[in-house]
Amino acid sequence: MIIVRRANKKDIESLLPFMTQLGYPTNLDMFKKRFDSFLNLDGYGIGLACLKDQIIGLAAWSKSTIFVIDKTRIHIEALVVNEHYRGQGIGKKLIDFIEDFAKQFSPVVIDLTSGVRRAKDGSHEFYKNLGYQNEGHMAKLYFRKEL
Repeated sequence: MIIVRRANKKDIESLLPFMTQLGYPTNLDMFKKRFDSFLNLDGYGIGLACLKDQIIGLAAWSKSTIFVIDKTRIHIEALVVNEHYRGQGIGKKLIDFIEDFAKQFSPVVIDLTSGVRRAKDGSHEFYKNLGYQNEGHMAKLYFRKEL
């Protein structure tokens, strides 16, 4: 049976392969700093999908206040399921975990970005099937600048 639970410091090393699968490989020292910082921020978290004692997926989120409307934003920072377990409803369980967390901040908007490269693996359709939209008057473009 798959359970979803909050991540803790003991999980750090087990999460490195997921960062690589996401396309963001890192080393243990750098990831420890980011992990610790992330979990110490109010409203931030990492959920882990586990089968017995094996981590098979993760979802990370952050919380902020939206300036232009009176709502809280939960941004899904990362969602990845081990490639050997995809297509079994694990991603949905992780999204449900985040949505259950987010309800305490109602009214709340949950958003995410999914790169164009992810369309071919079905990620965009996955999010659409769960009710996430990027269409009509609310359609968004993602702009980025690194300094």
